[in-house]
Amino acid sequence: MSLFSKTIVGLDIGSSSVKIVQLKPSGTQWQLMAMGMAEIPKESLELKNQDVQRAAVMDAIKRVFKESGIKSKKVATSLSGDSVIIRYVKLPFMTAEELKGAISKEAEQYIPLNIDQVVLDFQILGEAQEDGQKKLDVLLVAAKVDVVDQHLLMLKSTGLTPMVIDVDAFALQNAYEINRLEPSEETVALVNMGASLTTINILEGNNTRFTRDIPVAGNDFTKEIQKEFNLKFSEAEELKKSHGTISMEEDDFSLSTVSQKDDRVLRMSDVMTPVLNKLLGEIRRSFDYYETQARKKTVERVILLGGSARLKNVNRFLANKLGIPVEHFGAFRNIEANKNIDAEQLAEKEYHMGVCLGLALRQMES
Repeated sequence: MSLFSKTIVGLDIGSSSVKIVQLKPSGTQWQLMAMGMAEIPKESLELKNQDVQRAAVMDAIKRVFKESGIKSKKVATSLSGDSVIIRYVKLPFMTAEELKGAISKEAEQYIPLNIDQVVLDFQILGEAQEDGQKKLDVLLVAAKVDVVDQHLLMLKSTGLTPMVIDVDAFALQNAYEINRLEPSEETVALVNMGASLTTINILEGNNTRFTRDIPVAGNDFTKEIQKEFNLKFSEAEELKKSHGTISMEEDDFSLSTVSQKDDRVLRMSDVMTPVLNKLLGEIRRSFDYYETQARKKTVERVILLGGSARLKNVNRFLANKLGIPVEHFGAFRNIEANKNIDAEQLAEKEYHMGVCLGLALRQMES
């Protein structure tokens, strides 16, 4: 069996679009063979009808496979938001094998659901001392059984074979690590600004130490633009993508000197800035909890991902308010693109592909 046949396709089913990535091993690195992105019609999602929503998502999945030309049906996907419970806990010291047998009982006190209602997984992060006793730092992940079953059923109904179900935050970590230029023990926050959720994942070196999904994200910017200009949601979304800017105080950009076109940009900035301030407040709250309660370490750098990370000046705004560097994430920085992939399309889609790329890096076991 060739190594390529053991790879899987990364499939990121977001709240506004479906993304897909296929990689191929190339020496010690990876080559991007194909990618695609298909929008999920906002109108179908707003109907609040689960059957209509599922049909719209399934249609988007079929479209993105067809348009990207990807033939493989073996996929890795992920869950996020309320469907996943993530806890960082200290447990009595034991071997990995012993923990495997004891995890259900140990997890009962940390998971606010009956253990038989969830699918459990865990990762040992390291050893710790507490009250003079040796303990294990353990990452617990629980997903509701009915949510996992529905997810699997939808994928199988589109003709796909799900091989891995991951969590968005951990897929982002995969993508970040493959693109990191050199090993580092730096404490970094990955902030993925999606359509309906912003995911924060704080890493110490190669270990995830804090994750949280915040319900302030791209759609909130779009809704404010929609109200300000009395537009359809899809029209407001296009306006945000083409002219969305957060104006900075130090920029010489006053109303007396702007054109009518720029006046629209300023109005957008005025209505989007309160949303960004709300998101900033949630990011600060997350950092404060991590720094004082969880680890007593300081976040040193923020890496921005997601569609809304493309908003002009959003990185400058956050860097100014947080007082630390805020950088955009190059999803394919260390990955060679196949010659049939358009460079312009790659640059345009790169912000959206963090989770998808991380999923595609999950190799199938031989």
